[in-house]
Amino acid sequence: MRFAMRKCGGVVLAAVISVVWVLAPVAGSLAPQACAQQSRSADTPSSPVSQYLELEHRSPSEIPPADLSLIRAKQREIAAEAAFFGYDLNASGWDYDQSVCPLLPDELVLHYRRQFRDGAQSLFTALVPRSPGRVFVVPVLYRNATPFRSATGSQRSIAVFNRVVPADVAAKAAQPEGKWLDLGLCYADIVYAHANVLNQSGAEVGLVRAPLPLLHVSEESSLRGITFTDRNAPGQYLVWNLTLNSKGRMTSAVAVQLSDYIARVRNGAEPTAKPMPQGKEPTIKILPPEQDPSVKPTPQ
Repeated sequence: MRFAMRKCGGVVLAAVISVVWVLAPVAGSLAPQACAQQSRSADTPSSPVSQYLELEHRSPSEIPPADLSLIRAKQREIAAEAAFFGYDLNASGWDYDQSVCPLLPDELVLHYRRQFRDGAQSLFTALVPRSPGRVFVVPVLYRNATPFRSATGSQRSIAVFNRVVPADVAAKAAQPEGKWLDLGLCYADIVYAHANVLNQSGAEVGLVRAPLPLLHVSEESSLRGITFTDRNAPGQYLVWNLTLNSKGRMTSAVAVQLSDYIARVRNGAEPTAKPMPQGKEPTIKILPPEQDPSVKPTPQ
């Protein structure tokens, strides 16, 4: 597969990655900063603390009244759709919050969680339309167990996501100057509940190989690839690879769990040298000098 080349400030970005964009939050959204990695001077020290991007998350008390009214009106539909996937919202212990995705203005993204005494949790995402339409549920966890087909890359999750993202919004987001990281972050948040995207690596040695947000643009097939790192838990992270077509519709999604464990040498006592015992000198047997063999004359 070949990838296109693109100029940025007089520098040609080539090889596998044709376009590199690092996104940062601006005014409550994620806006692109073109070629930010190339603009930093080599003498500028990197930040000692890693920086992350995430969607805005609201507790029920922070959700606007109009959206709360919509959630109450759709509660029966949410419960019915959740029951189809094995979740009982009538049981005690359920709570929810809202993720605000800038590319889904017509959808409420709600995460429903139920905590158990042993620390396990059940979790699903409900997509509630603000206009008339169907409520969708994406199952994520059943008492800490993932579904038979994990939500991160299942065809149903991808189909639901493509359905709720407006076609014109998806097409614009898939362009190099578009909000492609918003698109990837919204998908990760729907299928994994709370994504923390590494935007700038700091002094954490364990994240030295964690990729920053990248957009891969194919010249041959018009495919787009989105790669980013999701710091999903202490000591580990997910590397997401999403594939889109030219219209911004997702075709595949893969998330690989990696550990940031760094091997360390144990601080023990210095090993002591053990002298080897000296062996005895081997005995030498002195052979007598050889004598010339006697010659017995043979009669002629």
